[in-house]
Amino acid sequence: MAEPDLVEPDPGASRNRALFVVHDHDRDRGIADTGTLRDHVIDRGYDVEIVHPSGDLPEVAGFDFVVVMGSSEAAYNDSVPWLAAEISYVRAALAANVPILGVCFGGQLLSRVLGGKVKRSDHPEHGYVTVDTVAPDLVARGPWMQMHYDRFTLPPGAREIARNGAALQAFTFGRNLGVQFHPEISPAVWATWQASWAANRQGQLVVERGIDLDKITAEITARAPESNENCATLLDAFLKLAHAPV
Repeated sequence: MAEPDLVEPDPGASRNRALFVVHDHDRDRGIADTGTLRDHVIDRGYDVEIVHPSGDLPEVAGFDFVVVMGSSEAAYNDSVPWLAAEISYVRAALAANVPILGVCFGGQLLSRVLGGKVKRSDHPEHGYVTVDTVAPDLVARGPWMQMHYDRFTLPPGAREIARNGAALQAFTFGRNLGVQFHPEISPAVWATWQASWAANRQGQLVVERGIDLDKITAEITARAPESNENCATLLDAFLKLAHAPV
């Protein structure tokens, strides 16, 4: 049986609608995963609908933009039960000229759909990093929170926006933006990730690899106001990009 859609509030209440695609089957964790990004979207006057790709996905053309969030799964792992449906949905959004903001896994999936490659990274990143950016008004240097083992390549026809020594960090394709990092991070989001890892074998590997989770916890707490501000700035830049002429 398909998981029920994660929805809040009524998506028909306003012409301004944003869709978040999340990847945790637990309803509360899926909503929490959207973090400060969802908060800022709501603050800017959008009604938000939150769905899991295993459920009945709504008609994408009815939304102003789509945000594809992170996942403990790999964007190249076609054995993931819901991945084919999500790939089709992202393609439908692109065909309908509905802008996409891809976050970590979401950025990787966007790259894949556009013809880029996603693969295991030789340099996984955990914690805060800065990036080199050619468009600081769109993607600032950070610091940005990272938690990934995979990386994406630049899709054909896309524009490289940011990178560091470990990986490509951001690209645009028309009105779409893919990023490798997590602008939505907050202490609450971090706690949600840890709860998810406890229930997920892929997530448990994060703990078993010996990452200093206490150190990251302390840094997320200390940087919470800065992270929140960086998230708001990134969202506003994406919305400016999303509202550009097609």
